[in-house]
Amino acid sequence: MHELFFEIGNYAIWIFVVTSIAAMGLNLTIPEVLAPWKKKWLLSISLVANFVIVPLFALFVLYLFPLDIDLATGLIIVAAAAGAPSLPKAMDIIGGNVAYAVGLTMILILVTIFYMPFMLPYLIEGVHVDQSSTALYLVVFMLIPLIVTMAIRAKIPYAAQKLYPVVDRVSDLSIIAVLLIYTVALFTSDFSVKAGTLLGLKGAAVAILFILGSFAIGYVMGGPDPRNRQVLAFGTGFRNVSAALVVVSANFTDPQILFMVLVIAVFGIIFMMITGGWLYRMNKKEGRRSAGGDL
Repeated sequence: MHELFFEIGNYAIWIFVVTSIAAMGLNLTIPEVLAPWKKKWLLSISLVANFVIVPLFALFVLYLFPLDIDLATGLIIVAAAAGAPSLPKAMDIIGGNVAYAVGLTMILILVTIFYMPFMLPYLIEGVHVDQSSTALYLVVFMLIPLIVTMAIRAKIPYAAQKLYPVVDRVSDLSIIAVLLIYTVALFTSDFSVKAGTLLGLKGAAVAILFILGSFAIGYVMGGPDPRNRQVLAFGTGFRNVSAALVVVSANFTDPQILFMVLVIAVFGIIFMMITGGWLYRMNKKEGRRSAGGDL
């Protein structure tokens, strides 16, 4: 029964990965992709924050609070995965800089696809990561769907407009299915005892500390413009779970690694919802003040 749960969960993972990337491609235009290149200093800071500072911060957290190797591996995989496809949607909801969020997300995803196979063997000591297999999976399940859907958006915008809400809804439902399936499977099996013991308060604290610290890194490095700070803070704090799941599926069978990825994803969603609500109210007040000043 549990084997069936995990098998269904694996299919749900692949559906989520492909549809989350496809939804983004269907909603992207070439000018939006090129927008971040106009501010090269901000783009450079964003890349350093996501691919240097955040992974180093994860290693520092693990140095302070050592975890079981499998849970630590899950944390490092998430730390190396940047460019959450949901970033533009989050910025749209809170009233942030959507144009910058869209272009930055695209760049972060492309860099992640090539960065993870190369860097993970160096970041995860004592754990074998198949670089060629990881690269192949990332290209097949992320890069190709992104290119195809962006081509549809560019050549047949009407079809992209019709497809986007359907693909986006499938993406939302599939990640909910992944979380539910693995939660039920893990916590109704003998593994739940072991996972709970391994994660414990320290593991949960590490996951929360990583999310808070990653968010703070982006906020501090985002420059003087509050809207850019918000984009980078969400970009560093809300990692690319799609890419992380691809790497886990391509290299590992131990459910503890997947467990840590999902725990960070859940904590990250909760934190970003709380923070997003606060930023939404703040941006709304700022918008009223600006409108009042113009009168």
